[in-house]
Amino acid sequence: MELMESQPAVKKRKLNLKKEVLKYLRYWYWMLLSMIVFYLGARVYLRYITPQYLSKTTLQFPQSKTKGGVPLSDLTTLGNGLNGDSELQGEASAILSKPILAKVVGQLNMNVSFYGVGAIKETELYTSSPLLANIITVTDLRFSSVSYVVTPNGNNTYKLSEGPLLKGKDTFRLGEIAQLPFGKFVMNLKQGVKSFAPVKVVFRSTSNLVSSLESSVIVSLPPDKGLMMELSLIGAIPSKSENILNSITEHYKQEGVKDRNLEAQNTQDFINGRLEIISEDLSGIEGEKESFKRKNQITDLDTQAALAVNNANANTNQIVTLATQLDLVNSIYAFTAAERLLPSNMGLSSVTEGYIAKYNEMLLTKNKTLKQATTQNPSVIQLNRDIAEMRDLIRDNLKESKITLQLQIAQVQNQLDTNRSKIYNYPTQEKVYRGIERQQNLKEQLYLYLLQKREENAITLAVTAPIAKVINPAYTVGIVKPDRQKITLGALLAGLLLPLVILFIKYASDSKVHTKQQIQSQLPDALIIAEIPEGEKESHLVLANDFSVFSESFRILTSNLKFILKTKKNKKESDVILITSSIKGEGKTTIAFNTAMSLAGNAKVLLIGADIRNPQLHRFVPIKEKGLTDYLVSDDLVPDSYIVPSKIHDNVDVLFSGALAPNPNDLLEMDKFDAMIELLRERYRYIVIDSAPVMLVSDTLHLIDIADAILYVVKSNYTEVQMLDFIDELQTTHDVTNMSFVLNNVKPENSRYGNKYGYGYYTNSGKQGIKKFF
Repeated sequence: MELMESQPAVKKRKLNLKKEVLKYLRYWYWMLLSMIVFYLGARVYLRYITPQYLSKTTLQFPQSKTKGGVPLSDLTTLGNGLNGDSELQGEASAILSKPILAKVVGQLNMNVSFYGVGAIKETELYTSSPLLANIITVTDLRFSSVSYVVTPNGNNTYKLSEGPLLKGKDTFRLGEIAQLPFGKFVMNLKQGVKSFAPVKVVFRSTSNLVSSLESSVIVSLPPDKGLMMELSLIGAIPSKSENILNSITEHYKQEGVKDRNLEAQNTQDFINGRLEIISEDLSGIEGEKESFKRKNQITDLDTQAALAVNNANANTNQIVTLATQLDLVNSIYAFTAAERLLPSNMGLSSVTEGYIAKYNEMLLTKNKTLKQATTQNPSVIQLNRDIAEMRDLIRDNLKESKITLQLQIAQVQNQLDTNRSKIYNYPTQEKVYRGIERQQNLKEQLYLYLLQKREENAITLAVTAPIAKVINPAYTVGIVKPDRQKITLGALLAGLLLPLVILFIKYASDSKVHTKQQIQSQLPDALIIAEIPEGEKESHLVLANDFSVFSESFRILTSNLKFILKTKKNKKESDVILITSSIKGEGKTTIAFNTAMSLAGNAKVLLIGADIRNPQLHRFVPIKEKGLTDYLVSDDLVPDSYIVPSKIHDNVDVLFSGALAPNPNDLLEMDKFDAMIELLRERYRYIVIDSAPVMLVSDTLHLIDIADAILYVVKSNYTEVQMLDFIDELQTTHDVTNMSFVLNNVKPENSRYGNKYGYGYYTNSGKQGIKKFF
């Protein structure tokens, strides 16, 4: 038996980690069952989920180069490279432009997909589909995607179901154009296929697929690897992902070559047009010169005009040079009337050439931006402003150059006229001849200059090197989804945590008293003399030969109670034991009756029912009509006629509460009640009083003064922890020093020794339900 141990006034208790862990481990079978369920769920999930594969491709971009450290001035640089990371960032956006992705969708016929019809999941038949289909036209502008189940219908026909139809028509012939609400399409059997099982077909719009590719294809720029670009795509079919990546890189290279050669093509068109005009002019001048010489019989004018020519030669050459530049300026100025690429490297001043190069670069940037943006885009509007400003700047610069050349020509011409006036002996024919020859030299120089530029531009136009080089064609790395190990471990962890979380919430939200440690943590001075186990009926009695845990707990209670009473008195006399609780239902009547039965081994015990408002002693002993209240209101001097034997134990008598009274508090405060107790002390060794709950009514407060020991009943898993504050206040307010506590209805795991130990004279009842199964 567990006898009472001395307890310190204030006892600080450390966290019992083992007990806290065991509190959760008691439900190990639920944790195991939860882990099994989650594990099986993970296995089912992994069985039916479609694996996702990662495919990649890598591009390398050339870096912009110069020859000998100086940019090439006469011959255009062969192949355009990138100047750094900023341009590479722009190409990373351009490679996923909508026009490129739309071409990929059309090339791979991604608008139509076929899927195998399964009981749980559907698998795309990328290359193994027995059918081929193509969308001819789309009439519904709101069309995004739609799916049907295709079923063979015999006679080279098929039937569509589980999707919207046009006028209820669901049967079509293979190879013929069919009409559906979204538009027209045609479906055929793949070559070599004669029949097919039902399959699912999904039609998607190009815009829907382009948006999907924009979000699924990932472009990354590996750091510290030069001008490299990596494209990756996650999909269920590796070959499809690889085809998409390869198609994107191929169309991107084609677009790059096209954009790079656009400027050279415009320059070539300009040079060819000018050559045609100058060739006609040169042919006419040469004919005029030949006709003039034959008509005037001129053979050699050098000897005749050596002196005059030497003086005017320098001026003539200067006029020719300035006139050539003026003609070139006029031609380019006329070419700037419209928004188009301007010819570059035409021998103008370095400032003008710089403006033209920047103007052409901005115009190419605008054209590239318009491929994936509208004219209302802020970037396009800003580019239009910048292009207009740059074109005006070029025109102003050309005007200034033209005025300067005209002034220079006028000055030289004045000097030439002065020299001509000195040659008074020149015949009129010589003047005409020199004019014709001057025009011929001018056209010849311009013609040769344009021929040289045309050859240089032709070399640039002939270069078809792509903007980027494919280092790694599309390849598949492996499965990235699902991660079987992570999902399995995650399922096991979730299966373990779910019961723990539920138990934690259960324990955290529990406001009941369960263990005597909870009482002692709230009431450090509390003296807990017994823990009464659960599992017995409320009307269970402690009998003489009863060795159950329930009976043993009451023997421990009475042993500790006798020890308390013995230490408080020096002489042997009767003891009054008051049993109360905070509220109704905490088992104080059961505790009172069984305490009386335990004390009645070798002493007379009287059990008084002082709970007048809600008497409960009749659950153990057949009730008598008269009792305590009847005696207190009667004229009898002794209560002998109101006390009856319990008929359960020879040493136990019972004084029932009697008739219900409207003023129980007044009755218990009568002097007659105190006199009755003093009288009964002489007849009985122990007087056990079953009183009313002190938290609900004040009937019991008067009984505190006459009690030698007060047993306060706290019911495990029933009494609120907040009620302990009321008990503490009760002890302080009424200066109660003889109060001890009994913890009733304690579960084995919440008791001091738990359910691990047994004495051998009694056993616990067997486990039930899932506990018994495990």
